[in-house]
Amino acid sequence: MKPIIKGIDSLSSIAGKISGYLIIPLTLVMIYTIIMRRIFSNSPDWGFEVSIFIFGISILLAGADVLRLKGHVAVDIIYAHLSERWGRIMYTFSLLIIIVVCSFLLFKGMEVAVESTRILEHSSHQSSFNPQIWWFKWFIPIGGLLLWLQAWAEIYKVWREGEQE
Repeated sequence: MKPIIKGIDSLSSIAGKISGYLIIPLTLVMIYTIIMRRIFSNSPDWGFEVSIFIFGISILLAGADVLRLKGHVAVDIIYAHLSERWGRIMYTFSLLIIIVVCSFLLFKGMEVAVESTRILEHSSHQSSFNPQIWWFKWFIPIGGLLLWLQAWAEIYKVWREGEQE
């Protein structure tokens, strides 16, 4: 089981690194768009939508790595008043909620992505750029799957570590 958990952790870490590196093109697009709008009064049509795509992909890919690193917001004061066993139970319960939400993201996101791909959906912003967005919608089930896998890995780690103490 440990190789599977290590594999999931590695996959989450890689997705997190990709997410971090996406901040570079996002920043460049934003700077270019701002300079073009403020200095040259000629904002590119694609600047707004491209930044949405990059930011959305970054957020969807980062979730699993943030969970792996325990970087999500937590109310630690509650855990401080619980025994170690009840703390593990409470953390497991929160991970199960994540799994339920991610299951929805995975299955409903897959349905939406398949339909969007089928019709080769375009942006609803109706700018002259008007890009296809079907490919972007595939990041919803991908992000959901990554987070779903990492939540299961975290449950395993919580109870495996608890048994070893």
